[in-house]
Amino acid sequence: MKKSIIYVALFLALMITGTSCSKEFLELEPKTGQTEANYYKTEEDAFLAMTAVYDAYALQNWQFIPLMADIWSDDAFCGAANINDMSQWHEMEMFRMTPENNTSADLWNRCYSGIYRANLYLQKQEDITWVTEGLKDRFEGEVKFLRAYLYWDLVRHYGWVPMLTEVLPNVEDYKSVTQSSPAEIFTLIAGDLAYAVSVLPEDLTPSESGRISKGAAQALIARIYLYHTGMSANSGLGLTAEQWGDGTTAFNKTYVRNGLEEIITEQRYQLLPDYADVFDWENQNNAESVLEMQYSEKAKSGDWGGWNINGNFASLWLGPRNPVGDENAFPGWSLAVPTWDLADEFEPGDPRKYVTIYDADANLTSYTKGFMNTGMFNKKYMASSKYIFQGGDPQHNFPRNFMDIRYADVLLMAAELWLNDDPAKALNYFNQVRTRALGAAAAKTAITLDDIYHERRVEFGGEGLRKWDLLRRGNDYAAAAINGSFYYPAGVPNTEEFVVRTFDPDSWGMFPIPAGEIRNMNAGVLKQMVPAYL
Repeated sequence: MKKSIIYVALFLALMITGTSCSKEFLELEPKTGQTEANYYKTEEDAFLAMTAVYDAYALQNWQFIPLMADIWSDDAFCGAANINDMSQWHEMEMFRMTPENNTSADLWNRCYSGIYRANLYLQKQEDITWVTEGLKDRFEGEVKFLRAYLYWDLVRHYGWVPMLTEVLPNVEDYKSVTQSSPAEIFTLIAGDLAYAVSVLPEDLTPSESGRISKGAAQALIARIYLYHTGMSANSGLGLTAEQWGDGTTAFNKTYVRNGLEEIITEQRYQLLPDYADVFDWENQNNAESVLEMQYSEKAKSGDWGGWNINGNFASLWLGPRNPVGDENAFPGWSLAVPTWDLADEFEPGDPRKYVTIYDADANLTSYTKGFMNTGMFNKKYMASSKYIFQGGDPQHNFPRNFMDIRYADVLLMAAELWLNDDPAKALNYFNQVRTRALGAAAAKTAITLDDIYHERRVEFGGEGLRKWDLLRRGNDYAAAAINGSFYYPAGVPNTEEFVVRTFDPDSWGMFPIPAGEIRNMNAGVLKQMVPAYL
């Protein structure tokens, strides 16, 4: 489902906090001539309203979690033109975020905009004249999946956040909504995902590419379970290992493994034989894709307001500046440049290295070297000059989807969850991923958790998973990896730009609640809870 349908006829909580304009969380603004009074009548209305929730799921709006997660981790340096360019990400990288950080506000606003849209849809779905059997349940499952995903983004970045499950009667009511605990937010997420699993289809038709399947819900449950279980060791979050659920369904190891086993045994997804084909622009929504954010040039976006950019804006952020010598390299902003630590993780001869990393010094005759230049760029998602379309700003309209969950992740999550209980099964799943890239001779005969983490890092480099893998192994593990990644090889001319960053264990890998949101609420309702921001 391409994102050519963006705004629908409903009151939207639009909160655009970018470089040029700002709207606070509680401003409600009608975006078209239609309103709630004359909307929500037909199944087509329902589809458009649901699509608006998908829009918030994929929105980049000067924040994009996979890219920011790579910068936070040991996989990427912030980069940019200089230390003042995208300063909010430099602050994040150096563990110096404050409540005034724009990125924190942009992420918060995106999530609550989407949650508002989801809640409004769920409240209004009874007004629809449903004629297609099962369609109401399916749409509700998709919307609840997306609401769960947005709360997942909130809880892993802020911990304690207001929990909204309905549209309140007036703006003033929002100002008194208190924060819920991480455990309460995870319970809501579990309930929404349990419902999604029960109603979503197992198979999608080609015309439904990009929509959510049962397998996507099962895989997301596994991803969240692993994070929840790992972070439960952080006593400040108040989470308990093996006790995630909604009061009816327990998302314990058995439940999660069964879901992954169902995905694997039913063979609805598969590893593509050639790793490079996974990231071919002409091969999107392929057999390995379990969940994929859809981006399109069809809206012909032309302004810099984040909610109006419907192509893959992040592709622009990743490429080299002013490249010469490669006709396919589109001028980028040199952000999230791969670290030498990531490059060194690949074993000799691993073909994944140069699918993941674009070597500018080898592929270009010249380019403008930005801040923290390593000569390497994110090849998987950097913009390509082959895909420039007429209409709008070419920087906004790259039709490059982002694969949020791949089948390779399903296999490696399953390997991790079976590692101690069925080592042979875990080894089989692990080797499927490893030998796809390195060949049968590279298969291992036994594995440890460290082997799985190595394989995850080289398999998913540049895809934003590394941060969450580090955090779920604890502060000490994350600190050692992050602090140790600020090194450079001999002969690098810009060594002064690689000032060592020191992981702040009191941040828990989270963001501060935006100061503007605290000011916008009634006094004392919203408080910083993460120790680093008290």
